[in-house]
Amino acid sequence: MNSDLKNRIYSAQCFGNIEPVEFMVPYPNIFSLVEGQNVKYKDALLYKDLSVTNKEFLDLTNRAASWLTSIGGKPESRIFLPNLTFPYSEIMAFAIWNLGGTIVLTDDENPPKRKGFECLNLVPPEVNIQSELSKSNPDFIPRFRANLLDEAMIFLGKDNGIQLSHYNLLVNANGVKISLGLQRGTSVKVNISPNTTAWVVLQAILPFYTGTEITYKKADTTFSLPKQFENPDYLIQPEWISIEKTDPPTLYLLSENGG
Repeated sequence: MNSDLKNRIYSAQCFGNIEPVEFMVPYPNIFSLVEGQNVKYKDALLYKDLSVTNKEFLDLTNRAASWLTSIGGKPESRIFLPNLTFPYSEIMAFAIWNLGGTIVLTDDENPPKRKGFECLNLVPPEVNIQSELSKSNPDFIPRFRANLLDEAMIFLGKDNGIQLSHYNLLVNANGVKISLGLQRGTSVKVNISPNTTAWVVLQAILPFYTGTEITYKKADTTFSLPKQFENPDYLIQPEWISIEKTDPPTLYLLSENGG
């Protein structure tokens, strides 16, 4: 094969300026993770303590997307995600992605009040989500499908803001999966508030990417914030100055990278 043809084949495998060696996520967007799990593993448990399966989660996200649409949610809109009772923050995050929108998180869990930044604040924390979803249409049909490079999340801290694409978040989940060797059917213990990128990657996306179950009880793998759980397998360090070798190993968060 001549070099010109090799270069053309290689270029055809690129996604924009992302070369094949970097392009490690076989999904067109984050919500496709949920759809993918339901092709073969719809009856597998997702939230073990609540006995919620992949199929039930998909139904809930469709209902949530229908509800968001009825109260003003639109494709490509930015929607603030409040801290809701587990697992409704996760359900609403995937509902926003199902709708084709962007989730907006803040470090203080309050709606953003930054000058020049606009987003929809549709979900009051006190709303009875379970009641609203039970009345909503489970047959949601999206009018817009996000691509990998489309905006998926905005995180606003006190002094800065971070914009992340579907690719940014998926490639971080892929990196965690490969680095830690998480296996389908195993259980993971993790409990993070929805005010960091770590919550998005480790608690919302990773279970679908790896086929693992979330539990608050004894698990095969435990992720712990500092002083949160006893004898964790991995520590999550949101604030750090230098990287050190620790026992158990530490996951150092860098929000600019999505996790």
